[in-house]
Amino acid sequence: MGQIKEKAKPFTYEAGDTLAILIHGFTGTPDDMRNLASFLAQHGISVSAIRLAGHGRKWQDLAETTCYDWWKSVDDEVKKSIGKYRKIYLIGYSFGANLAFDISARYPNDITGVVSLGVSAFLRNSWMGTIVLPFYHYIINVRRYRKGYIKNSQMLEFEETGAYVYIPTSSLYEFKKFINIYTKKELPKVTVPSLVIHSKDDHITHPFSSEFVYRKISSNKKELVLLDDVNHNPLSSKRRDIIFSKIIKFINTI
Repeated sequence: MGQIKEKAKPFTYEAGDTLAILIHGFTGTPDDMRNLASFLAQHGISVSAIRLAGHGRKWQDLAETTCYDWWKSVDDEVKKSIGKYRKIYLIGYSFGANLAFDISARYPNDITGVVSLGVSAFLRNSWMGTIVLPFYHYIINVRRYRKGYIKNSQMLEFEETGAYVYIPTSSLYEFKKFINIYTKKELPKVTVPSLVIHSKDDHITHPFSSEFVYRKISSNKKELVLLDDVNHNPLSSKRRDIIFSKIIKFINTI
């Protein structure tokens, strides 16, 4: 396995007896959550930004892990934190939100709430998974997929943070498996308070993902926020201040 990139290493901020576990997305790193982590710590919220198994090294390392390994990365952190903090929140970005919802359903008495940022349930280019992925993986035996939206000029920046430009096709199948077997089927088991945020013009995950999640979860307290923005990552958007204020209000009122 390759070494973990410096910016991809997990990090913590101790700031109080409330903990926010930050979960990055598929092929991302904890660095994606750094600005939010700093904001929360400044407002007295302790933070643990975890690194999912197989992430933040070399893209080939991702192929050595499964969706269970990614799920277990979150589960291990939750188990370690129970009893140490008065309240525990899960804040997930993209696929990290999928993991957050699933874990919250399994620990309803220990997780205080979930914040979802651009959850992955329905992709913009769904035909990629049904046509292109099988063609790559089985027919022409190409075992990696290059993210088409990343320009050559951006590759170095991605690599420095530990994020992957290339994705093993086997990992894409694991990604799809978790969404179809767990996310879409298990959402009614989610009962904790939830704040669901999505950008209307998200170019990767369709905002219908968050509408679907909002309808399916069984939480008595839930809020859906759809933003006029183009970024898949709401934390890097021009509406970031609004998002941060909604998150801290959500945490402080539960």
